[in-house]
Formats: sequence, C-alpha cells, structure tokens
Amino acid sequence: MDLEQIAAKYPGWVIWRGASEAGPGAWYATRRGTSLSYEQLNAGLEQTVCGDDASALVVELERQAKIAARLAAEQGAKGRPR
Repeated sequence: MDLEQIAAKYPGWVIWRGASEAGPGAWYATRRGTSLSYEQLNAGLEQTVCGDDASALVVELERQAKIAARLAAEQGAKGRPR
C-alpha cells in the first residue's frame, strides 16, 4: 500500500512519512480530531503510531482498530441490563 491508499483505508488518521537527510523515513499515523481518554490509553490505544514501512504501519493501525472494537464491545456490555 502507498500513502494515499493507507489514508483512504483509515480516514480517522492523518498519515505521513518522516524524512531525514538520508531520505524517506518511518511511516506515521496520528488520530484525526480525537483526544483519547485515560481509559483508552490504558487499554492500549495510542494517539500516534509508527512503522518502519507501510506494511508495519498498517499492522499498527489494525492493532489499534482491534483494541477500539474490544473497548466498544466492553462498553456496550456494561450498558446492557442483566
């Protein structure tokens, strides 16, 4: 995947690539317009993730999606009557 494809697949994130004098660097993603709560951070969600290449960044973004889904399911379960 290239930068544009990753950005299209993950619209809730700002995707960019670092640069140095040596050339292109690591890949980064920062959540768009979201501040995470202490509970979310404690559960493993991160405001910014990075990877050495595009594939590694996608792995991190998928990991974040799984954590977010688990948290949402836990929150839904807490709100249900028993």
